[in-house]
Amino acid sequence: MTAATFERDQASALRGWEPALAIVGLAMLAAMIPTGWLAMADDRTLYDVGVWDKPLKFQLSTAMFLLMASWTFTRLPSGWRHSWAGRYVIWAGIVATLFEVGYIAFQASRGQASHFNFSSGFTIAMYSLMGAGAVILTSTALVQGIGVLRHDAGDAPTFRRALGWGLVLTFVLGTATGAYMSGQMGGHWVGGPASDAGGLPLLGWSTTAGDLRPPHFLGIHAAQILPVVALALLAVTPRQAGWLTTLSILGYVALTAAVFWQAVSGLPLIAL
Repeated sequence: MTAATFERDQASALRGWEPALAIVGLAMLAAMIPTGWLAMADDRTLYDVGVWDKPLKFQLSTAMFLLMASWTFTRLPSGWRHSWAGRYVIWAGIVATLFEVGYIAFQASRGQASHFNFSSGFTIAMYSLMGAGAVILTSTALVQGIGVLRHDAGDAPTFRRALGWGLVLTFVLGTATGAYMSGQMGGHWVGGPASDAGGLPLLGWSTTAGDLRPPHFLGIHAAQILPVVALALLAVTPRQAGWLTTLSILGYVALTAAVFWQAVSGLPLIAL
């Protein structure tokens, strides 16, 4: 393959990505640079960790979500982008992301919590709007998942099944665990103090009490994890990849349910 052919193939692949989603996803990654600087320069804490920890995590998480959504357009018919479903995925995803991350950063700048903050009418209303925004954001994965399962882009059926169901489960599992967590007046901790001190490195999940964030993480990122599992199975054992992928999808649901049950039982994912 010549350099010119390689560059032409890469340009063709990139053209299939949805540009608006890609731009906002990359902007979330870029925003992590000033937010990271603030995290090092600002010594204020919230729940015993830096006030800028949450904005950083949400910027990374939404960047992954939007970039995945942008790439998924390459697995859908070209006309789908201009359908009502395609427009919904693009603009609902962008608006919900900017609102969620913007408000989280705004509250961090004030040294106040964005989630589980019932201190005033404003914070209660904004928390409710954040919940609605989160459902809207994950619903875009559901719309894309149905599209992927209904349209054949020429991928291996095993991969298409993993991608489609991964997107659907991002909505189902992510929304279900998020809704339960949002209904807890005391926060995401179960059977322990409202503190993130001593949590798992990078993730911050509690190591001493139940924490509802691990099952929510599994739910939200099903769309990234399950296709990778399918690709690995196709590479290692192509003849068995079909039924093993189906088993992996079912196992992923069971794993998320088990981690959720562990959390509501007041047990940490990993005790340290």
